[in-house]
Amino acid sequence: MLPELVDRLHVFSQHPLRNTKAFARYEHVENCEAVPYAELMIRRLAREKPFTRIVTDNEYDLERAARMRESMGIPGQSVSSALSFRDRMVMKRIASRTVPTARFARLDSSVDLVDFIGEFAHPVVVKPVKQGGSRDISVLRGEEDLLAFSRTPWREDLMVEEFVEGQMYHVDAVLGEGYRFVASSRYLRSCLGVFSGQNNGSLQLRPEDALAGRLEEFFDRTLAAFDVPPAAAYHLEVFHTPDDRLVLCEIASRVGGDRIPVLTRATYGVDLHATSLRLSCDLPVEPPPTGPPAEVHGSVSLLPQGRPVRLPGRPPFPWVSEYEVNDRIAPDAVTLHSASHLCFVVVRGADTAEVERRLFAVEEWLMSQLDDQQAV
Repeated sequence: MLPELVDRLHVFSQHPLRNTKAFARYEHVENCEAVPYAELMIRRLAREKPFTRIVTDNEYDLERAARMRESMGIPGQSVSSALSFRDRMVMKRIASRTVPTARFARLDSSVDLVDFIGEFAHPVVVKPVKQGGSRDISVLRGEEDLLAFSRTPWREDLMVEEFVEGQMYHVDAVLGEGYRFVASSRYLRSCLGVFSGQNNGSLQLRPEDALAGRLEEFFDRTLAAFDVPPAAAYHLEVFHTPDDRLVLCEIASRVGGDRIPVLTRATYGVDLHATSLRLSCDLPVEPPPTGPPAEVHGSVSLLPQGRPVRLPGRPPFPWVSEYEVNDRIAPDAVTLHSASHLCFVVVRGADTAEVERRLFAVEEWLMSQLDDQQAV
């Protein structure tokens, strides 16, 4: 992604990387996003030779990267900007200046939760203020759910918000000086559906779709409320309600997860990670596409089954663009977050409707093969 800088890169990675000899420095740091080792080493190295950029594409590193930049006088996203995209309470307070959001509140105790439900009624969503991948989110649809939730350990980082009915869409963008790429998509199902056994997925809208235009305008209005860095990627999630309103779920200043980068490359030829990192380092990038794509793409990921299974080979459909098996997952793994998967498949089609039909068809085929091949 950064070949011009490779011999000047000091890389700290949570996952072991191959082909690292060309880097100025490389360290695999276990649990890197949670331990302060990289932060301390970067400061020590900077005493010998100052750095010109500190970049990350990991959501959990955004704030500490911003702290280091500010303390070292390095350009890039500020601490207050990073916090506004990481802390959902701060995010929603800021975004509510320009776009509709669900009503929300910070939870200091269970009394706050009961009071919120008393005022706004069920269902409600309880979530940590700084978490990703739909981790540790609870939907409380009635008193029985509330009682069940009361048996789980209380956390000090929770908020509550109204449950919003409707389909969930996402907008994925990279913005920088003289550069703008924005694409809209719809989740195949609710991201929270994975915790009730529903496979996860996403399918792209064509840019000329009227709803894609509305989503892009909503994205611009949302971002107008924030202090934004000179260059960054963004992932916005929006509810489209049954009465045709758009309501903010949340926005992050990073590349969308799961298969979103794969789908974006397939349709638009844009590498979200490389483009945002290169713009952050003031390196040239290819201009974004201007015309409509020839086709759009979608993906579906099969959830872990909680039991050993044998996965089928590549689905026998000509419109399957990519099929990948997750060979790093434990045989008895369970779903822990919205990106948990045994395998995923990417399909192509002329428009969103065709992609959706094909996703359901290939999902049905995969699930039938999975049922037939359960390990004994």
